Formats: sequence, C-alpha cells, structure tokens
Amino acid sequence: MEDAVRPNEQAFKAMYERGYCTWFSLYEMTIADTKTHLPWWGCLFQLENAFLDHPSFPENLAVDASFSNTVIATGISTWRTAQGPSDLPSFDQEFFIPVASNRPTILAISDPQQSAFVFPRCFSEDNDHITLLILAWTYILSARWAEIIPGASGPKYSNFEAEWDDENISFERASTASTIVIIDLGDIDDDAARWWAAVLAVEGGWNASIPSDKGPILYSLWHTKLVSEQRFTLSRGTKSRPLPAQHRAASFATALRYLSSYCEFHEVAEQSHAALAATLLLPVARFDNRRVQLPAPRVHRKVRSNKETICKTPAWSENLNQLDRLLTLSCNAVGTKAFLNSVFFELGVACNICGAWLQGTFAFLDSDIVQDQHILLRVLMKRDPSLGFLWLGAFIIGAQTRSLQEARQGWWKIDLHVAAWTGTLMSFIQEPVSTLRPGAEEISRADECRLMYLSHDQYYTVPPLFPFAPFGSTAITDTNIDVRQHARCETSHGLEYEGLTWRCRGGKRAVTTVARIPLRGKNGQPTDGNISVTYDNFDNDDDDCSEMVTRNIFTWLRDEDGFPVAERAIREHEWIDNLDSDDDCPITGDAQSTVGGNLHGWLLKTMTRRSNSL
Repeated sequence: MEDAVRPNEQAFKAMYERGYCTWFSLYEMTIADTKTHLPWWGCLFQLENAFLDHPSFPENLAVDASFSNTVIATGISTWRTAQGPSDLPSFDQEFFIPVASNRPTILAISDPQQSAFVFPRCFSEDNDHITLLILAWTYILSARWAEIIPGASGPKYSNFEAEWDDENISFERASTASTIVIIDLGDIDDDAARWWAAVLAVEGGWNASIPSDKGPILYSLWHTKLVSEQRFTLSRGTKSRPLPAQHRAASFATALRYLSSYCEFHEVAEQSHAALAATLLLPVARFDNRRVQLPAPRVHRKVRSNKETICKTPAWSENLNQLDRLLTLSCNAVGTKAFLNSVFFELGVACNICGAWLQGTFAFLDSDIVQDQHILLRVLMKRDPSLGFLWLGAFIIGAQTRSLQEARQGWWKIDLHVAAWTGTLMSFIQEPVSTLRPGAEEISRADECRLMYLSHDQYYTVPPLFPFAPFGSTAITDTNIDVRQHARCETSHGLEYEGLTWRCRGGKRAVTTVARIPLRGKNGQPTDGNISVTYDNFDNDDDDCSEMVTRNIFTWLRDEDGFPVAERAIREHEWIDNLDSDDDCPITGDAQSTVGGNLHGWLLKTMTRRSNSL
C-alpha cells in the first residue's frame, strides 16, 4: 500500500542524487572559475555596492530601551498581495531589530595553525592582519552606531591600553616568544597611537554604550571581549612616549582615517574588506552565544621609504550610505542567518522529501573533494554569489559551523524582510500563486498556503516557519473560504513588498519605499555527465528532517480548520498523528456545511471554514 506522506525509496534516492549532483556541479563551476580569475576579488569589493535597497537606520530613530538585555528599533512593513485590482487588501507586518546588547562577543586569539580557515592564505600571503583589522572595525562600526542611534554615547577610552615596544624588541625575537606579537603601526602621531592602544588593549580599551530604562548599561552589537595569552606590543616610527591619560576618543571619521592609513602602510586593503565582512557577522556569533576563534596576527616590520606619504581619502568616507546599510544588516542577526542558509533552499523540493535533498547535499559537502575549507567556502559562494561576502565573514569567525549544522538538520528560519530587500529566494511562500487551468478542481497545497498567507486571516499572519512547500494538492471544495474565493481569480496573486516605515521620536515616521526587486535564481543544476554519486550516507529510514518540516507545515495549514476527509490518511500518518494534544489538529466528522459558498467570508467563518472536514 502506498504511503500517504513518506516518499518511496526510489523517489528518496532520486532526490538524494539531485542534491549530490547539484552541489557537485557547483564544485565544477568553482574549479573552472579558479583557472580564469582570482575568486575573492568580486566577493570582497561587492561590499561596496551590495544590497543597495536594504534600508538603513533613519535620523531621529525611536528605540525601545524597556528591556534589561537589549534595545530595539521598530517599524512596520507594508505588503501587496496582487498585481492589479484585487479584493485581497495589502497588509502590514511588524518589524523589529536589536541595536544593543548586554553581553560582549568573546574573541579568543590562538595560533593560526589551529584555524581551519585563514584568509590571507587565499592570497598566499604570509602577513596576517585580519584579527587587528576586525578589532579596528568593531570600534569604527560602534562609533558610527553611536552617531546614528539616539541615546547612544561613545566610544570612550578606558584606562587600559596595549603596551608599547620601549625595549626595541626585534621581530625575530618576538616571533620566538609565543606571548609577544609586535605590531608595526608606521609613522603615526600621538592621537593615532592612543587609538590603536585602545583598540588593541586585551582588557578592553574602549566602549560605546546606551542606557536601558531598567538601569543596566548596554553596548553596541560589536562590543567584544578579548581572551588571549598573547600580548600585543605596539611599535611606531616616531618616538614612543607616554600618552596623556585623558585623551579624547577618536570619532568615526577619524578612526576610519587611522585604519585607512594602516592599510595603506601595510598594503592590506583586501584584508580590511575581509575583516569588515567578518565584523558584520559578529552579532550572529553573539546571537548563537558562541565565542569566536581568531588567529594571532603575523605582522612583519615594514621598510621605511624616503618618499613623502600622500594621504588618500579614507575608504568608505565617500560611501557612507552603503556602510550604514551594512551596519543595519549586521544588527539583524536572525536575518543574516536566514541569508546564509537560504543557499540550501531549492524550489520544487517538497517538505516530505527535503531530508533526501539535504542528505545528498551534505553527502557531497562532507566528501573528501571539499574537505579544504577554502574550497568549501567557494562552493557555497558559487550557489549565490551575492551572498559571498557574508559567507566569507562567516568562515573567518567560524560562524559557518552553526549554519551548516542547522542546514544539515533542516532547522533554519526564513526572514521575508531581508529576502524582499535583497531579492533573495528563501521560501516557497515568495513564489506567485499559479494560475489554475480551466476546469481544474484541485489546487496545489503550496498555492493553498500562499493564498492563506496572502488573505492574512488572524490565524495566518505569520508565514510558515520552514522554507519547503507542502506536497500534493487539495480539492478546491475542501479549501477554506479565503482560498475558494481567490483560487480562480483572474488577478495575479503574489507577495510583493511595498516599503518600510520606521518609528521615530516624537511620534514621527520615516518611510522608505523601493521598486519590486526580482528574486535571484540559485546556481547549480544536476549535470547529465557521469557523476559517481557516493551512497555511504544514504539512509531513507533516517528522515527526521522531512518528518519535522512536514509536521510543521501541516500544523500551520490545518491547525485552524482541521483536515478535510480526503486527507484522513495524512492526518493519521505517524509523522502527523503524534502531535501534542494541546496543538492537535481536530478530527471533526464528516458533516457537510449547509452554508452557501457565496456569503461573505466573515459569516462563513462564524459557522464553518471548511466543508468536508475531519
């Protein structure tokens, strides 16, 4: 007897192969690209123009500081439900984003050999400035945050400073001392020297903060705490002398200039972009309550030249709007996590077989072919190149480990706001409702879900938690009134983002609207070549992922109205039947509704929302 929910072994195997071959094709594309150009340049410099329609915090933003552990900014997004006239109205969705936290992200400095991924190796460089540059960027983003967020203050220097090389320790001697790392800062003045001494102080040389209404002082989302047995010892060409204890902290613009001068001096502009990408991911590490492991810097002393230094315009100073967009994106850790795992979503993969897709995907990603972390990163970037800089940042700070764990289990959430702002395909719910052919008596359950969400009844104001669509179809006579009302509508229904209204101080509003951003397709198609698929991890009996996602989507779909009679076998299936009693979808009998189908929805809902329900 055919199983009503679980696919047979042949279908499971075919989907496993689809997952394996899709990612194998991405690997082949990655290797082919490596032969023609350096793979990292586009990824690094897309930071300067990525996601141009992503909103940034407005002036005079209102923030809610009523919590003891966070401060949040809020807004309302508006969504259309159709192209052209429709009796499905637009709807609003609450949006909130944290802007402060009560705890830092722990940064642990260790030997580079302990890190599976070290970015400078991508360029075959021996110098590694990434850790220093990340620390500089935490200050710079926090300084900009303090300028934008009302009530925030700082940065302010503490009494802690990194030490100076007053003994003229040679770099050769420092390299043999496991606890000493000499940092050559070049010919800098006292103000720049004091800034670097604060940025590289292990004990915490600065802070940027905002008070909560309940008393605790909260900090910017890039606030970090260093854990390191290694001591940063600073060196500069100008004479080192004691710096004033009371020193005004560098502003955002000044700190940006100091960082730009350092990058120019050491010729590490690429590493600075990579460090910015990594810093943007620090709120994700804090959200996951995970410490970040970073390699100890390897900074060689630069040979001074007699040429006059020409100060260039600091990077980002003329692209401030883009930096503000990236700062806002960075604050949204949930959205960033949704970004990363969106590469594992595949259209056409239903909830009851998504486990096979992911099983095949990770059978390849776990294989010996991509054991090198640099290769794995490039394959993930190839799936959706627009997200490349986020994956790069994730690998630098180790955030990819958690993302891959969640993806392997099928346990990741979507964020329709960031999806709309960036044209990222994250869920089946974003696809338009299909047009029914004349005479059709059934509607796909995916389209049924879409219409239920677009109708935005009080029970369907939140989209399905997971991205994979329900399988199969439902008789139109078995759908609820909202679906029946619009399934045959000549209007093209689909979810469209219209704009975001930020709440600002004094009851004011800041409105941002954008043109509809088309959804990007994802790279990777199963090839027709002779791919040797590995079946070592193939196990169609171990499908907890599909079971979890299937139970969740059918709970979302049927929890309010119950299951139609035609879905009795689905309702009684072991994947569905073991719902907790408090959340159980009802079995209500075979009674037909005698209420006419042309009455207004509100009247129908007072009596029964679905005919032929169990």
